[in-house]
Amino acid sequence: MKLIGENSLSTAINKLLIIGFAGQVMYLGYLIFGFIVSYINQNTESNYFPETFKIGNFENEIKKTNPESLSFQFKMPFSDAVTKGDYTLLALTSIIFFLGFYSIFTFYLFKIFKGMSIETIFNQKVIIHLKQFGLLNIVFIPFYCILLFLIDQSLFRIDPIFILLHLSIGIIILFIIEFFKKGYELQTQNDLTI
Repeated sequence: MKLIGENSLSTAINKLLIIGFAGQVMYLGYLIFGFIVSYINQNTESNYFPETFKIGNFENEIKKTNPESLSFQFKMPFSDAVTKGDYTLLALTSIIFFLGFYSIFTFYLFKIFKGMSIETIFNQKVIIHLKQFGLLNIVFIPFYCILLFLIDQSLFRIDPIFILLHLSIGIIILFIIEFFKKGYELQTQNDLTI
């Protein structure tokens, strides 16, 4: 099986990535919906989906820094899995930030592999998507640091390996862009001479 072009490994990977992207977006939407339902239940004394979306003090299940704060437990559909955490605005913000970022991350990977699944690999769309993907990884770093600082009020929780990983991905992508630009120029010159 060939790596790039039509009916290649890149075609299979791009299909897996779009499925992963859809799954991430649905999971994010489900968690946001759970927070909305929990907020409505808490503030209006309603009881929507009581077995699916629970908030309260769940002793010994989630380590608490503040014993008065509430936790959430959202049962995942079609399984016995449960998503747990602190029921705070910062928890919701971090869920939206991280799942949103990795959804966009997966989407750009899908676009890049989709561009590599056609016969003309060196094209402007792939170069544009690579540039956006590289910048996404570099811009992610300050937002990640700010969000973790707001959550923990400490710089010691910021993982330098995580920052280095995304910075490295961004820089490597910027180098790959230059190779694609050269390939696009050569391909364009070759098309003009034929």
